[in-house]
Amino acid sequence: MLVTGILYCVLLVFSLSVSRGEVFVTGGQSAFYFWGLYLTGFVFAGRYFDGMARRESALLVLMRPASVLEKWLLCVGVVVVGYPVAYTLLFLAISWPAQGVALAMRAAWADPANLDLQDYALFVPLLLQPLREALLSIPQQWGFFIAAWALQGAAVTGSLYFRKAAMLKTLVLGVVLFIATVMVAVLSRPRDEVLFAWWRDGAATLGPETHALNAALWLALPMLLWWQTYQHLHEKELT
Repeated sequence: MLVTGILYCVLLVFSLSVSRGEVFVTGGQSAFYFWGLYLTGFVFAGRYFDGMARRESALLVLMRPASVLEKWLLCVGVVVVGYPVAYTLLFLAISWPAQGVALAMRAAWADPANLDLQDYALFVPLLLQPLREALLSIPQQWGFFIAAWALQGAAVTGSLYFRKAAMLKTLVLGVVLFIATVMVAVLSRPRDEVLFAWWRDGAATLGPETHALNAALWLALPMLLWWQTYQHLHEKELT
């Protein structure tokens, strides 16, 4: 977490100085938050079972007095719940004073008549409703969190499946699958209001086909990835 905090501070110093504080609007804060969560969450999840990749420590990890289910539940709790909470607290601890710096910079450089303090409201995920309609709503934020959990599940699964350079191989495989998915999406031309229907207004009025597609994408896929984590962890203990 210390490295994450240092990197975020360096990024803020650079971006605030270049943009004279303009980058720290609420939408910019949400972009910083979720991109940081995806990148650091992937690395954290991929290194959770890092001890198993080393032959000298894998036996000690597997011989701890806990069943496979208990180890898996602990992993889910730490990776899915613990890390995002710690990351969010760190993000807010840095962003709150940075918000004051950004407002001071905008007051010094921008026309006071064009400066709206609501544009620079602090982004607090899942707790504060955004003040602008163009910003991420709370249901949309839940969609981003579910995507992060799926990404973390893929990272943990890859760390257990691959013996060498697990994180790199998992990242390459994820990039390949992402490119393939984008190509299929371009060819099939799916509508955003269908793929992301659960995170839009009026989701209750959708048809059963749309609900089935969203359930497969936003529920079944993350659950499948974490189920694979359990399976690979079980195989590790057997071998």
